[in-house]
Amino acid sequence: MGPVITGFDYTERFRRELAGAPPEVKEALRAALTKATDNAQAGALRFHALHGYRPKVFKFDVMPNKAWQVSFELDGSTAVLLRLCTHKEMDRRPR
Repeated sequence: MGPVITGFDYTERFRRELAGAPPEVKEALRAALTKATDNAQAGALRFHALHGYRPKVFKFDVMPNKAWQVSFELDGSTAVLLRLCTHKEMDRRPR
């Protein structure tokens, strides 16, 4: 079983990326964050840890087509959101 997420905190980078995201991504993000607090292991989110990062970095899909993703670190049960970006950009720099 994966970690339990009870809340969110936001880095400045995440806030900037959110402000520049298309409206449909913002809407999908709201739904994905709700799913993450309800069940971080929800199959639709494709929630998983990334290898080679300390502290551990996780990511999940925002859009059903996997085009946008969110990365985060855990601080207890709070997900500190690091990035909101395209899948391609996430693969390059998840932090």
